[in-house]
Amino acid sequence: MSARLEKIENSEAYLEIEVDAATVEQGFEKAYRKVVKQVSIPGFRKGRVPRGFLEAHFGKEILFEDALEAVVPDAYEQALEELQVEPIAQPEFDIDMDKLESGAPFQFKVKVAVKPEVVLGPLEGLEISIPRFEVNEADVEARVDDMRSRYAQLVEKIEAPAELGDTVVIDFVGTFEGEPFPGGSSEGYQLELGSDTFIPGFEVQLVGLKAGESKDVEVKFPDHYHAEDLRGQDAVFKTTVIKVETKVQRELDDEFAQEISDFETMAELIDDVRQNLVKVTEMRRDEAKKNEAVNKAVELSQIDIAPAVVEMQLDTILGGFEQRLGTQGINLEQYFQMTRSNVDEFREDMRPQAIQQAKSNFLLEKIIEEKGIDLTDVEIDQQIAEIAQQMGIEFDQARQNLEGVMDRIRYNMKVDKAIQYLVDHAIITETEAAAEESTLPQESGEQPRETEI
Repeated sequence: MSARLEKIENSEAYLEIEVDAATVEQGFEKAYRKVVKQVSIPGFRKGRVPRGFLEAHFGKEILFEDALEAVVPDAYEQALEELQVEPIAQPEFDIDMDKLESGAPFQFKVKVAVKPEVVLGPLEGLEISIPRFEVNEADVEARVDDMRSRYAQLVEKIEAPAELGDTVVIDFVGTFEGEPFPGGSSEGYQLELGSDTFIPGFEVQLVGLKAGESKDVEVKFPDHYHAEDLRGQDAVFKTTVIKVETKVQRELDDEFAQEISDFETMAELIDDVRQNLVKVTEMRRDEAKKNEAVNKAVELSQIDIAPAVVEMQLDTILGGFEQRLGTQGINLEQYFQMTRSNVDEFREDMRPQAIQQAKSNFLLEKIIEEKGIDLTDVEIDQQIAEIAQQMGIEFDQARQNLEGVMDRIRYNMKVDKAIQYLVDHAIITETEAAAEESTLPQESGEQPRETEI
């Protein structure tokens, strides 16, 4: 076997590899021993067909795929070692099977992604701008109101009509062109009017109905509805209101605080809400600083990313997205149906993010090397102690459990240090106030509620 490095360009190495004739013949012989056990030819016992007869009967091509499998991987690995090339993504083979011949040398080419040469820009004095994160009393009141709403009591309306914000229990049968359609019927369906969780135009038509009353609700299915045969179609739902319930807000008193939290007074609960909102805000501010500092450093550095690395990063993004969907009981196929998209469009949309993430990874690795960032035993022990506390186990048990992943933990800690170096040496300005996210994690001392149906 001989190999030569043609060139390294744009973080890709181009290899030309030649396998000697004797090795190729060994590959053909290995392929023959495998294939001959799988074929049957009249007049021969299975596994006893001579190679020449086998090739004459089926054609020499019957051995090509298995011969390549026996030859190429080993030759590729030897070439990497000989040329001291370290691939960081799956290789791309350029193989012409028409040139494969028993007893003759065989050449093929390989393109592999390698670590890019990172030319760092300035790491100190980066000028970055982040939104101004702050907590005011309106935020606290909104969080408390949200808690109050979630713990509101539903009280049945006997004679009064349904209003927006009320919850109705309904039976309905959906028809299209006078005929019921699959999935268009339900009994005892609970629906909050105004929640916009049903077909557009459905909920508002139930306003004014009382328990026991019925109505033909006429709607038009959205053009992007998941069932293709119903998209843009008119339908009628014969609907009967079984029950109407309205929310009665709880009083924000000490009794309410004691019921939903571990606090004795409402003042204590409100103070806890405020403190936790401040903690979340600080976390968001720190995260914004880190993201902007890394992005700025990437912008000022020269980092060429091979296409194969981008594809590998896209695989990682897609895998993580699929896992998050799974926690919501949705798979990728369902998601793409609902969004009228496909995996190719998703990957294309995520490509800029994948490129940025890949560049950030190489940047931080280079900073670790350039700045000699390392860890002390105390820092490592502190990290293990934190993990032990999170897992609810003793320190020694945690150390033992983490033994197989300590290299990854150490590397991530170094990455964190590299990011913090950029932040600590950056010039940071705060601009307009950050828009508050629509939902935040549970922050107060309120106790988790039981699952509602």
